[in-house]
Amino acid sequence: MSFSSDLKEELLHIQPEKPCCLLAESYGLMLFGRAFSGKELSISTENEAVAEKYSYLAERLCLHKVLPQKPSVKKYKVSVENAEDRLRILAAFGCNGSERVRRLNWANITDDCCVGAFLRGAFLACGTVNSPEKNYHLEFVVPHYNLSLDLKKFLENNDFSPKSVRRGGLYVLYFKKTEEIQNLLGIMGAARFVMEFIDVIVYKDIRNNVNRRLNFESANLNKTVNAAVQQIELIEKLKNTALFAELPKEYRQIALLRLQNPDYSLQQIGEEMKPPMSRSGVNYRLKKLCELAQKAEK
Repeated sequence: MSFSSDLKEELLHIQPEKPCCLLAESYGLMLFGRAFSGKELSISTENEAVAEKYSYLAERLCLHKVLPQKPSVKKYKVSVENAEDRLRILAAFGCNGSERVRRLNWANITDDCCVGAFLRGAFLACGTVNSPEKNYHLEFVVPHYNLSLDLKKFLENNDFSPKSVRRGGLYVLYFKKTEEIQNLLGIMGAARFVMEFIDVIVYKDIRNNVNRRLNFESANLNKTVNAAVQQIELIEKLKNTALFAELPKEYRQIALLRLQNPDYSLQQIGEEMKPPMSRSGVNYRLKKLCELAQKAEK
């Protein structure tokens, strides 16, 4: 089961405590379904539990049974077949069935407590979210342009900032910022998934920091090794000249330590000196030795 399906399973088990929240959740689920009009009231979904939820909520508002149809091409369809039932359901949400354009009726989200319930219903109908282990992406796939504008405005009024794109004749509102996705999951009531989302973010952040540090240390090690190889080549050449015997004792000591210990860092070479020498002191003298070797070649 996917992360998105798991999330919907959790959302489906949330029971709104207030009648206004139940109405808002039902409205979100039905408004963002396949059809929402006097001619057709239906949803098409890959999630069997969502189809059953739609049937349950529809039956609370009408007189006849509303049963999910067997899936075709992996999708369950629930349709309110009775015309009188469709009008009863639409009336519950302030519609009369003659509306030509599907729009958001803000009167169905009366209080702050209803915001999460409405978004939960909308997400069950048309939302998906990627596993945070892959990438951060949550979206609502809305079937109508004006309805997508209404949802965008509703989200913005509640401090969210969705991006929008058209995809195959549908209108997609999406989020990629981790904080907004966490807040959306939270307001919809998915507390467990908020914690799981945060855990994955923290894990990925730690892993990325470790990788960055390892890459940095590896780069520094490569730089050190390359420098040591170049120093050894030049010191070997310098050692074969008469100039080497004329060098001050500490210069000859550093040169021999480098030749004998190609894997030593500058600090380790300094610690082996008698008396010990600072890293910068060793670095300065090695540079001088290399310069002398390069001059001796000419």
